[in-house]
Amino acid sequence: MRRRLISSIIALVIATPTLSAQTAGPSSAQKAAFAAFILTPAGALPAVMRVRRAADSASRADMSFRYGRYNITNSPDARNNVGLNGMLNISRRLQAGATVGYRQCACESSRMGSLDFGASLWRKEATDDIGGDTDIGFLASAGIGKADTSDVTAWSATFAIPVAISLAQAENSLLTLFFSPTLGYGIRRLNGVTEGAPLFMVAAGLGYTFQFGLGVHATVHRIVIQDSPTQLGFAASWRFGPK
Repeated sequence: MRRRLISSIIALVIATPTLSAQTAGPSSAQKAAFAAFILTPAGALPAVMRVRRAADSASRADMSFRYGRYNITNSPDARNNVGLNGMLNISRRLQAGATVGYRQCACESSRMGSLDFGASLWRKEATDDIGGDTDIGFLASAGIGKADTSDVTAWSATFAIPVAISLAQAENSLLTLFFSPTLGYGIRRLNGVTEGAPLFMVAAGLGYTFQFGLGVHATVHRIVIQDSPTQLGFAASWRFGPK
């Protein structure tokens, strides 16, 4: 049942543009906010949710290398985004860290970074060997992006509530499926004109974490605005500390 639910959620993420296309076209401020999202880590890089088990309680930090790719409508150039994120466990339920990234595009490349804060809000462990653990978290990010050549600067602030289901695998590995609705505010400054607006974003994906600390992840995410591209993302993560 839970796996069918996650599959339905991922299908909803992919179908989001159909819903947004039925509304009126985006305003100038919304277009600026969209541009700000994809120029900062929150919209340019894939989301990764690492669920902390009891065995992970002594770990000190997580690090992940992330890659995301998408195409803008009516543009022949693909955007390839790479980034490195580090999160320090400041308590059993709280994490703080930062992300640095780079967007490569024949149109124009850019650099980006963010400060990130994560928290575990609620956890329900499986009641038997068949079910999975359920986790609800909170992730906040404040990002900035700057184009390499043109006068474009972007800022974003996002707040996400990721929901994950984790299923135990062989040799104490863990399969995690997640869905993450996000509300954010993006601001872009272009040629001296500054505009911004709130936008929603949805993401879904899965991760497989080995007992020794390595995790591999695959995601899709989309900003909820007309003609928004679906971004495909992949990541590799590592947990530091006692195993």
